[in-house]
Amino acid sequence: MDDAELRRVTRETAEMLFGPPKPGEGVFQLWKKFDPDLARHISTFFTGRLYARNVISQKERELCAVAALTVLQRLDELRIHIGAALNVGATREEVAEVIFQMMTYGGVPTMVEGLKVCKAVLQERGMWDGD
Repeated sequence: MDDAELRRVTRETAEMLFGPPKPGEGVFQLWKKFDPDLARHISTFFTGRLYARNVISQKERELCAVAALTVLQRLDELRIHIGAALNVGATREEVAEVIFQMMTYGGVPTMVEGLKVCKAVLQERGMWDGD
């Protein structure tokens, strides 16, 4: 894959997962403020090469990310990847189930914090029909 194709795949994959870029927002923008060249390399590797692979579906990939980020308690990143999971076809029930399953590996408090993030994302998207 040449550089132009890699940039295209990176852009398309990022938009599919995270939506259209918003000027000045997002982790890529943060990376660019520190080192634009390194930010491009990180982005093209993760988004253009790793996340764009077709070995597992994007939905499966994002549910894996939700699981890992829940157990690691990386709540800001968890919020982003819950949104990405929903963007690529995961249902709210599937996302919640993955978080519930992480109780086994991270404990009940970890699962509860993950569900709080999930609820917030669902509320922001108008997908929450609870309280």
